[in-house]
This record gives sequence, structure tokens and C-alpha cells, in this order.
Amino acid sequence: MQGSQSTKLAQARVLTLYVGRWLDLLDFQAHQAAPPFSPSVSTYHDMLDPNGTDAARLAACWAMQHHVRRRAEAERMHGEAAYARLRPVDPYGHRWRTTREGAALETIASMLSSAIELFSSSTNEAAR
Repeated sequence: MQGSQSTKLAQARVLTLYVGRWLDLLDFQAHQAAPPFSPSVSTYHDMLDPNGTDAARLAACWAMQHHVRRRAEAERMHGEAAYARLRPVDPYGHRWRTTREGAALETIASMLSSAIELFSSSTNEAAR
């Protein structure tokens, strides 16, 4: 059981690192007046500091998940409007109906969900 827990924690840490890198690359802002995701934001350190705690990483993932999902939804609204106007050929119905940033944010939201699940399940295993 200990091996499974450490594997889940390692996976969650890697996902959190990737999320932090993506948010930094996109200059992600929770809203227009918010500072960009960078060293000036506490969640940046909670996600990317190799000496940080898993509890801080999990809390940062929870905090960012809401903002990322909200921004992804706004981008999806823009993308759906463009899709309706342009009507691109989509024979299989698998094209993104969002903007490029929205597609990245949807992927980031998925990574955040996975990291949260892995951190939570490893915590539950440790409590048994």
C-alpha cells in the first residue's frame, strides 16, 4: 500500500508542476484585474517549490481549479460563437469549440482534477 501511495503522490506532484508551467506560460490571470500567475502569486510557489508541502500543493490546486474552469468556460463561449459563424467542416464532431487558450485551460483543468484526486486518494490511503 505504501508503494501505491508514494506513486500517487509522485504523479500528483508532476501534474501540479505541469499545471504551474502551463499557467505561467499562458500568463494566466484569475480575472482581468488579477496579477498573472508568476512568482508574485502565492499559488505559484505552492505549486512549483520543490521544498513545498503536498498539503500546500493540494490547496493551490483546489484554489486554481475554480479560476481555470471559469476562464475555460468564458473561452468556450467565444469559441462556440466563432464556430457557429464559421461552420468549419467537422465530420466527426471532435473539433474544439473553444479558443486555443480555452483548449489549453480545459486541459489544465483536467490535470488539476487528476492531481486533486491523486493527492486526496493518497491521503485517504495514509489514514487507513
